[in-house]
Amino acid sequence: MEAGWIRDAVAFAVALVCVLALVPLIRRLCVRWRIFDQPGELKIHREPIPRLGGVAIVFALAAGVVSTQHNARGSGFFSAAALVLVWLAGFVDDLRELGPPFRLLAQIGGAMLLYAGGWRVMFFSSTAFAIVVQCLFVILFVNAFNFLDGADGLAAGITAAIALGYAAMPGVGLSAFGYAVAWSLLGACVGFLIFNFPPAKIFMGDSGSTVLGFSVAFMGLDFIGARGPGGAASSWLFPFLLAALPLLDALVVVTRRVMKRRSPFQGDRGHFYDYFLAAGWPARRLAICCYFLTGFLGLLGWFAVQRGIKRSLILGVGIFGALVVTGLYSGARRQGAMRHSRYRAQL
Repeated sequence: MEAGWIRDAVAFAVALVCVLALVPLIRRLCVRWRIFDQPGELKIHREPIPRLGGVAIVFALAAGVVSTQHNARGSGFFSAAALVLVWLAGFVDDLRELGPPFRLLAQIGGAMLLYAGGWRVMFFSSTAFAIVVQCLFVILFVNAFNFLDGADGLAAGITAAIALGYAAMPGVGLSAFGYAVAWSLLGACVGFLIFNFPPAKIFMGDSGSTVLGFSVAFMGLDFIGARGPGGAASSWLFPFLLAALPLLDALVVVTRRVMKRRSPFQGDRGHFYDYFLAAGWPARRLAICCYFLTGFLGLLGWFAVQRGIKRSLILGVGIFGALVVTGLYSGARRQGAMRHSRYRAQL
């Protein structure tokens, strides 16, 4: 037990130090090479901001995992290859705006690599069906966190809260590799948040947000696999409850776009955080409230895991329903403010 906590602390510290060392360097390089996220109609910042923080995040995450799992082979190769594939697509998109089909192909490839490595949503009799579900699972998480990265500090802080939920909550079992990912991800996000908390000095870009979403999906798969088929219902609920905020935002936004016959990948300012910013919430208050809400959802998810299948299902449906109703109600009340704000949405 003590040795395990030492390994976890090492993973966290290595990832944290790597981010703190790399972000200032990457920021200077972005300024020198003029790699900025430019202001625009769909942006909330008013001046160019360096945008390649995801490079620091992925290197810190990898360094933290390798520092404690350097003997991992086999399945570790598949997870590393999947991470690199998803990150590379995001990195290219940050530089040259890669089209949605290519990004989706990278996410599907990452999901299949995880499946080949043994990280699977659930055991199905049909391999083809299992792979389809696996791909949908990964795509949902990756894009939900990509959508979340539209306001300073949200993606890094919420991911840190989720990683802490997996890493430190009693009774939440992960594999040794999964714990290394959780603690490394926590260290990387905490370190990056120092530079990204409002007002942000650097953005993570798609190369960062997609890596965060992929890592959260990986921890969910690892959690499901560690609990086995016996706790299937509560195993499914915990990853979705813990990440309910970005997942529900993504589902509501995509549904609205499809209903209006627009591409799900066509950006707008109609996310939950846009409504609150338009209503006058300071960016820091919004970020902190989202961190606490994610922590609260983590506690509810832990309760679901501990209390069994029936109570878990009732609790999960209730929480998801309440969040959907709250989100729709908040959006309806704030549409007028959005039309008269600099945080304008394409509603």
